[in-house]
Amino acid sequence: MIIITFPYLYIIYGIIISLVYLTILLAQYYNSEKILHYLCLLCAIDALYVPIFLKYHSPWTEFADGLVSIFSAVTGFLFALKILEIAFTYEWSQQKQITLKQIIIDFSTFPKYKYEPEPSSVKLKSIRPTFLNHINYLIIGTDDEQLSARRQNILIMFRGLFQLICLHILLHFTPYSILRLHSRNAKLFSLTHFLIYTLYAFIFYFALGMVLNIVFGLMGFIWNIHIRSVYPGYPFLPTSLHDFWSRRWNIYVKSILHRIAFIALPKLTGFNEKSNARFISAGLFAFFVSGLLHEFMYTVSMDRWSGGKNMLFFLINGMFVGIELVFQGLLRRKQLVPPYFGWIYTIAALYSTAHLFCDPWIETDCFATLKTYLG
Repeated sequence: MIIITFPYLYIIYGIIISLVYLTILLAQYYNSEKILHYLCLLCAIDALYVPIFLKYHSPWTEFADGLVSIFSAVTGFLFALKILEIAFTYEWSQQKQITLKQIIIDFSTFPKYKYEPEPSSVKLKSIRPTFLNHINYLIIGTDDEQLSARRQNILIMFRGLFQLICLHILLHFTPYSILRLHSRNAKLFSLTHFLIYTLYAFIFYFALGMVLNIVFGLMGFIWNIHIRSVYPGYPFLPTSLHDFWSRRWNIYVKSILHRIAFIALPKLTGFNEKSNARFISAGLFAFFVSGLLHEFMYTVSMDRWSGGKNMLFFLINGMFVGIELVFQGLLRRKQLVPPYFGWIYTIAALYSTAHLFCDPWIETDCFATLKTYLG
């Protein structure tokens, strides 16, 4: 019996990356975009099947723990999306120029410039950043090319370590009973219930930010490239749901889904007409795929189904965002209400649907387990 740990997963997904590169080499050799499409589809299916095979269909493997299982499921689904992104969202003229280095960078971090060269004007900037530039990037994460690539990535890693410390403190002082409070055992729309789900939101924010900032910052430092901030704006000060999902929460996943929904989907369906209906339907498709990602991650890692709660959470939020965009188009206003009222509405909307996302993880003792590991 082989116990699957993180090093094993790195090797397995490294093989997937190699297959993707071989696919691109074949397509470039035969100068055929169709070969790229067909073989990338097979690679995407392989990436998606890896966590399923390791969990259910292989008699020789077993995951070391729940964290490895979650990482495998998330990585498998995201790799599948990134492979489809490469195959269907770039022009053939760009795809013919893709190198192995560019693929490894794209799959290992969040580069600001993926399959195009980083402008020399960025590399050669001689402006000396101020102390305020450093603090602004460290705390807020605002993109600032006045910082050199290595300096920027060091600050990103420091931000990840800071989030790790915050997560440790938060979990340490939170009782297990609070981390196991299911919505059916709490009074909805009470102050206590609101504060508890706010706590869950900060746990997700610190945990996800910790992992992504440390990993992406380290790889960006090694490659000496500028990378994009996963949280370019503080996520808990949104002025609308569109602002929250498009500019503040996990831009890494959002950017992949955006390219697939707004570039790949029209290319595959032939529906390229520019209209509000197409724009909103593409956005809903992105939320649907995000729901699939979280359902897949939860089902494979926890060995149970959420009951469709994760999918429902993203579909409801997607419909709310679509309604916002419709009203913005009708009223011809980017901001429907003053920022303060927009913030209240957004927090209320997120809170009213939060139980759909959080309850499945509470049922599997996820937050309590995280406290045991890190608290």
